Amino acid sequence: MSNTLTLIRKLREFCQYPQAAVAEHLGITQTAYSRLENGQTRLDIERIEQIAGLYGLSTADLMTKDVADLIKQLLDDPNHNSKGGGGNW
Repeated sequence: MSNTLTLIRKLREFCQYPQAAVAEHLGITQTAYSRLENGQTRLDIERIEQIAGLYGLSTADLMTKDVADLIKQLLDDPNHNSKGGGGNW
């Protein structure tokens, strides 16, 4: 799971999203999101699905690919915005 936690942090940083923005998208507080990213709170499948959807990725992509492959996938996405992210908000 620590690889997934590192991956979601790196994706967020690549997309230049503050924790508060991702937390808002997930319907939780920034503190609760920080605890997810740091492994203090269990990351369940529902949250993984929400986070994958935020970046326009599949849950399988998020669980099986490494961060370099996911960033390349975001960069290749025509809906990817110029700020760095491919988020759908």
